[in-house]
Amino acid sequence: MVSQTHAPRKPEIPSASELKKRHAAQAAIVHVKDHMTVGLGTGTTSAFFISLLASHAREKGLTLRCVATSDASAYLARASGLTVVNFEDVKSIDLAVDGADQVDGRKNLIKGYGGALAREKVVEYAARKFVVIADDSKLCAHLDKPVPVEFIPFAKAAVQNSLSALGAKSVRLRLGSDSEPYRTDNGLWIFDADFGKITGPAKLEGLLGAIPGVLACGLFSQNVHSVIIGTQKGAKEI
Repeated sequence: MVSQTHAPRKPEIPSASELKKRHAAQAAIVHVKDHMTVGLGTGTTSAFFISLLASHAREKGLTLRCVATSDASAYLARASGLTVVNFEDVKSIDLAVDGADQVDGRKNLIKGYGGALAREKVVEYAARKFVVIADDSKLCAHLDKPVPVEFIPFAKAAVQNSLSALGAKSVRLRLGSDSEPYRTDNGLWIFDADFGKITGPAKLEGLLGAIPGVLACGLFSQNVHSVIIGTQKGAKEI
């Protein structure tokens, strides 16, 4: 019988984007202390943080409780060995760590491309410290990406008209892979509203949040403690 040998499997080399996200996520670990309640964000960068957090907790013997901002993040956290509890079961959030789809130099954010903007806003605005992690492609001088707006389907026409009245150049209903309206974990729909260059993020956030039928918008202008930007060589804080 002729024995067959197989070449050793080569380790997967992370892409440049993955490396930057990992650097940002790793830099955020220093904010984690024993016995903290940690808010977990949603998205690819947050997934790196969740995995690193689980490894860090095991290595250091930390006791942590985690509040997830989406079903996907809760599943990943539990699968990684972290303890996940409901938001209603905690008195406070010590630290929240999450990614962003766009960040300006004044720590204003656009979030929600992963569909979890409402729960992210609830958890991250309640946190004592909110740390944002993002790769350097997300950093810009001014926010100008479309803003996600989560709303109840019943109010679709009224919300769309209100967004246009506030200056949205286009308002697109987000669709899922089945070409049906994308449904959030809350069972609601999302408009992506393009306002072009946003010169007053805080003001626009307030106006969008006041529209009847809107649960939350993806503009985050409050409570950001620090922003960690991942680069090829490491991470920097702004």
